[in-house]
Amino acid sequence: MREVTIICRLESRNGLAFYQRLHDELPKRGIGVVAAHTAQKRKDLIRAVRSAVKAQAETIVVVGGDGSQTAAVSEIAHTKSTLAVVPAGTGNSFALSIGIKDFESALEAIAAGSEERIDVGVLNGTYFANFATVGLLAGAAEETSRPLKRIVGPVAYGVSFMRSLLRSKPFKLHVSWESGVLDIETYQAIVANGRYFGWQPLTPDAGVHSGQLAFFAVEGVSRADALKTSTALLRGDQVKLEGAHYFSARKIQIKTEPKQQLDIDGHALGKTPAKFKVETKALRVLVP
Repeated sequence: MREVTIICRLESRNGLAFYQRLHDELPKRGIGVVAAHTAQKRKDLIRAVRSAVKAQAETIVVVGGDGSQTAAVSEIAHTKSTLAVVPAGTGNSFALSIGIKDFESALEAIAAGSEERIDVGVLNGTYFANFATVGLLAGAAEETSRPLKRIVGPVAYGVSFMRSLLRSKPFKLHVSWESGVLDIETYQAIVANGRYFGWQPLTPDAGVHSGQLAFFAVEGVSRADALKTSTALLRGDQVKLEGAHYFSARKIQIKTEPKQQLDIDGHALGKTPAKFKVETKALRVLVP
C-alpha cells in the first residue's frame, strides 16, 4: 500500500478545497495518509517538505501552484522521496509538463500511477521546476497579488502584465551557451525546464525528459513588440514570430544591461546575471 505525506499551500487558489478532497478520496483508493500539514507561507511549505524528506517520507503530495511545486523541488531533488503534484494554483504549468491536467488526474497518479525521474533546472544555485523569466515577465509575476489571483484567476496575470509593461523598457540581452552566442534588445526572456509556459509548449523540444533547458526570446524594442510576444505565447505560436530566438542547451548564461529581475515559477530570485544548468533525472515524480 502506498503511503503519503500531504503538504498543502493554503494561499494557493484551490489549496484548501483539494486538501480536503484528498483526505476523502485517498483512503477509498487504499492510500494511507501518514501525515498531513498545511502551510500559509512559502517558507512554511519549505520547512514542512524538508521535515518530510528528513523523516524519509516515501511520497510527498504537494498541493499548490507552480511556485509551491518549485519550493518543494528544491528540497526533494536528489533524495529518495517522490513528489506527487496536485495542481491547486492559478498557473499549473509544471503539472501539465508531467501529464497532470486537473485534480482527477493527480488523484490517479497518486493512487495508481508510476514513478518517473525527470530533469530539474537550476538558476544561480536554486532549483526550479518549470520555468524562469527575465525582465518584463518576471516583474509582472512579482506584482501579481494572491488575492487577485484567487478572485479572477489567470486574468490577474494579464492585469499585472499591462501594469508592468507601462513601466518597462527594453534591455540589452547577452546569452551564451555551449554552441552559440546571442546579443539582442528585448523586453523579456524565458528559460524552461518543463514543456509548458502557461498552457502552451514553449518550444518544440522543451520537456522534462530532454536533458536540456529551452530558451526563448523575441528581439524588439517597442511595447507593441512585447505585447505581440505575450499574445503569441498565449496562442502557442510564439516561435513563428519575426525576431524569435530559441534553442536548447544544458547550460545557459545570461547577462543584461541594465540588470533585470529574475523569477522562477512566480517567485522572485534577485537580478541578472544568471547562470542556468539542467540536472538530469534529479527528481522522482508520480505520473498518471
